[in-house]
Amino acid sequence: MKCVGIDLSALPKNKTAICILSKESIRFFSFHEDDDIVEFVNSSSPDIIAIDAPLMKKIMVRKADKLLRKYGALPPTMASMAKLTKRAMKLIEKFNAKVIEVFPTATAKILGVYEKNYKAMAEKLGIKAKNKHEVDAYLAAYTAYLYLQGKAEEIGGKRKVVIPKVF
Repeated sequence: MKCVGIDLSALPKNKTAICILSKESIRFFSFHEDDDIVEFVNSSSPDIIAIDAPLMKKIMVRKADKLLRKYGALPPTMASMAKLTKRAMKLIEKFNAKVIEVFPTATAKILGVYEKNYKAMAEKLGIKAKNKHEVDAYLAAYTAYLYLQGKAEEIGGKRKVVIPKVF
């Protein structure tokens, strides 16, 4: 099973972190350009792709956004979030695997590993991450893994976001 987690930046000038999580390894990569992201993700042949970005055609506050507010989610109507959403929607049309929307901060808080300091959180997770974006990409991939295991749930009605189930 191969899960790809993407911590997408709103603008190509900033790096997008990608984590490939498989039974054998956890690997991190970063890219700037959309074509490079799509080519790399598709060439890795994932079973599922989890992206940390709102996935919607029309920018609006969804039920999922309201539910995720308690974990610190920003409204998609903010200018920076709207840019992120538009970029994400262009990308997901080109991916060759199932795509789910995730919110890594919610995953970390639900799993009890959240720390403001990304190094402390990476240590709790047992991963070697160079920055916060790699931690978020890992959490996205791990959420996808949990989803495939039936240990995550879709929240928010029609426009869903996947988070770990609380056990």
